Amino acid sequence: MKKPGKTVITVAAAVVAIITAGLIVSAYFGSFEGKDNTVIPAENVIEISEDFIPPAEQGQGDNIYKKQISIVNSSNAPCYVRVYMDFSDSQIRNRSYLSNDPDAAADSFYKADRSTSGDTYIANLSTLAPGWVFIPDDAAAPLAGYYYYTNPVAAGGTTSPLITFVKTVNTNAEEIQQYDIIVYSESIQTTNTSGYPYTDYTDAWITALS
Repeated sequence: MKKPGKTVITVAAAVVAIITAGLIVSAYFGSFEGKDNTVIPAENVIEISEDFIPPAEQGQGDNIYKKQISIVNSSNAPCYVRVYMDFSDSQIRNRSYLSNDPDAAADSFYKADRSTSGDTYIANLSTLAPGWVFIPDDAAAPLAGYYYYTNPVAAGGTTSPLITFVKTVNTNAEEIQQYDIIVYSESIQTTNTSGYPYTDYTDAWITALS
């Protein structure tokens, strides 16, 4: 299942100015030729690629299901991407765990808490999801609270998975309830409006959002 990601679109606009001037022609014969030139502007379009297999029914104990999230650059220009991901209920988040293991090994799950320290997924992100970093919620705006893919994503390319599996632990029947995992993505081209490349992903996002 694919969910649309919101995109920040940076388009290089081509402007053609046609100037008409008065001409004084003294030659007997004249020759004029015109030619149309087509300029294709760069575009910036991304998609959230999600392999989601929910459990048949939640129960007490460990509820493990596949939710592999990657971002696809379906445009014709390289871009940087960032993702906001969180649980719709903080109590559910507090008893949930995330993994980036393709087989959901038992020791691959880390707490889904948004803390950048301790035994959390975010605190171990550089090892668990290479290429991704998280800017803390309490960091200075405008970067705070997002997962960032540090490398440019080539046109037609895809990021490595941010997560692959989710585990929610219900200790009793009263804790069993429906919830959502919110996934929201944005992108920006790797060059500024003058066509010069940004130095890195932070330069790109700070410039674009400030």
